[in-house]
Amino acid sequence: MTSIRNNKVFMAILYVLVFLMLAEWLTPVIVLTETGHKALFLIFIAVGLLMAFLRVPWWFSGPIKLLYILWFIVYVYTGHVFFTADAIAFLQTDVGLNFSALTSQNWEQTTDVFRTVLFFVLLWMAIYLIHYWVSFRLSIFLFYLLTVIFIAVLDTFSPYSGETAIVRIMVIGLLLAGLLYLVRWMEGHRILERTDKMALFAVPLVLLVAASTALALYLPKADPVWPDPVPFLTTFSGQGGAGSGGTIGRIGYGVDDSRLGGSFVGDDTAVFRAEVSEGQYWKVESKDTYTTKGWELTGNVGESVVYGNSDTVDTDFVPAEELESAQLAMEQEFPFVLYPYGTKSFSMEESPDYQYSTADQRFETYRNGEEFEPKAYEVSFNEPNFSLTALRETSQVDLAELPIEFDRFLQLPDELPERVRDLAVEITGGTESVYDQARAIERYFSTAGFEYSQTDIPVPEANQDYVDQFLFETKRGYCDNFSTSMVVMLRSLDIPARWVKGFNEGELINSGGDTNVYQVTNNNAHSWVEAYMPGVGWMLFEPTIGFTGSSSIDFDLELDATDPEQPGQQEQPLAEKPDTAEAEETTVVSGPSFWDRLTDFISMNRWKLVWMIVGTVLLAAILFKIRHKWMPKLLVAYYRMSGDRPERFEKAYLRLLKQLELYGINKRPGQTLKSYAAYIDAFFGTKEMTELTDAYERMIYGNDSESIDWHELRESWENLINRTSG
Repeated sequence: MTSIRNNKVFMAILYVLVFLMLAEWLTPVIVLTETGHKALFLIFIAVGLLMAFLRVPWWFSGPIKLLYILWFIVYVYTGHVFFTADAIAFLQTDVGLNFSALTSQNWEQTTDVFRTVLFFVLLWMAIYLIHYWVSFRLSIFLFYLLTVIFIAVLDTFSPYSGETAIVRIMVIGLLLAGLLYLVRWMEGHRILERTDKMALFAVPLVLLVAASTALALYLPKADPVWPDPVPFLTTFSGQGGAGSGGTIGRIGYGVDDSRLGGSFVGDDTAVFRAEVSEGQYWKVESKDTYTTKGWELTGNVGESVVYGNSDTVDTDFVPAEELESAQLAMEQEFPFVLYPYGTKSFSMEESPDYQYSTADQRFETYRNGEEFEPKAYEVSFNEPNFSLTALRETSQVDLAELPIEFDRFLQLPDELPERVRDLAVEITGGTESVYDQARAIERYFSTAGFEYSQTDIPVPEANQDYVDQFLFETKRGYCDNFSTSMVVMLRSLDIPARWVKGFNEGELINSGGDTNVYQVTNNNAHSWVEAYMPGVGWMLFEPTIGFTGSSSIDFDLELDATDPEQPGQQEQPLAEKPDTAEAEETTVVSGPSFWDRLTDFISMNRWKLVWMIVGTVLLAAILFKIRHKWMPKLLVAYYRMSGDRPERFEKAYLRLLKQLELYGINKRPGQTLKSYAAYIDAFFGTKEMTELTDAYERMIYGNDSESIDWHELRESWENLINRTSG
């Protein structure tokens, strides 16, 4: 009688569901640790489950997994696709470093490669446990329960959003648990031969899970009965409130900037695509009031102006003469439009109204008096140019004559530490123009030991200033830290400045002709600085390390070679020219090393080697798949050459049991060897299995190995082995 667990199609379905469940475990780990290369980890899981499903022996599957792990390390950490000489040298060096760190118990000195290996080992163990639970225990409830708890805890206490993941897990888990329970029930009722009945029982289960999931998704939801436990727990533990220094958020555009600080995790969710000639900074809004902890917008200031489709809009940045256009396709919904510097007009098919607020420079969209979230629109713009001559003529005297409307861009809290103002004065010492002062502060962050990072960023204490903490204590942060600090220092010098939010250029994903396509994600949410240059106007400044956005400058005056504004000016270190005679004396003529020759050979025959490897893998897979056909011949030849000693009979008998299982005739749990032998003989129409089993039991249980004549029994053994090749 054949157990349902030997039905390959049914077991394949179970293993696919297991793979999907493990993927749900892997995803939040990848997201929260910013590990990357999720697809390669999923391939490892898929390969491991496939070999477990095919019951590949450990001496074959183990080396395959180890080889994949080594290849992953080489590919990810060196960029090499093959095991080149440099890649092998990297592995040797890293092994030496980690061995020294482990032997000296200096755990902090272990490398990322070592941690990656440990992560792979964890995945390896998880694959083995899942295989054991599914194939032998026929129970997945414990793993299912732990998965639900794992995702629920992460969704509650971390930036990871498990709203859709928990639905997928419930569906996958219910199907797995239901199918495995069905197998246990059928085996308990000895419904073993009728595997065709599986569909009769499984179809109602699948329909029930699908129907309940659909109802759960589409029925109206009630509000949460319990409040969010995180604030209560953090307050109870003394970690909440103003003194919190370890909050973590998900990066992306948000509206609440009243309390900045804390770490972020990346989020590559797409926001929009822009088809434009070159990358732009996409502005959303600005804020003017600094509170020592973050930014707010002064109420009852400015006015609102409503524009129609294709109307010329009036911002603080006048476009240049030759206009160009940008096509934006939104993938997230916002009730406003994003715009580049020098915007002239907006156009979209829905023809909404564009309400521009001079208080925060934000274009909100309305249609028939209600908020409207545009899907796609066109922006006509051209980034303005600024004359360097005019910028160099800006002075503090001109700032004193600005109208009262600029006062809100000079606001600073009374609690601002004096050393922030002193630092701004020190940085700008020796500069003459307002523009040079702003540029000096902008360049300061890239020369004073500051570090760009989104992790391990503290939140200021109740009596601590956000800018002061960044400038003098941590010197570590992201765009909000850099941009806020520059605005505050500019204002301390009586230079009007405002804090701006939006998105940076994004990632170039397609380039063709005069236009490029950029993908902008939540990771591209950004903040920067606008400062007012008297007699010139508002300008964009970018103080954040690693970002290149800046205003377009027309270099309409002659610059000294050492002037930092010189276009393309870079300090290049001079290389020392070696003495010719000394170089000739130390020159050694030698042929290429073995590794060089091997590397050259691999480079010249790369594709041949790839196809050779692919062919070898396919051949090995085919041979493994049909091993029940050729393995008996190999076993017969092997045991004929191994001699006639009685102890060889024991191994031969056990090998016969494995071969029968491979053939598809499994020994049921609790079934005796004699009963199993009788079934085998009835199946093949012989008495040979009973004869071999009697001899085996006399040898094992009766300690009567002397009466065993392996030479005489081998004919019966070979006959049965050969029958399994059919």
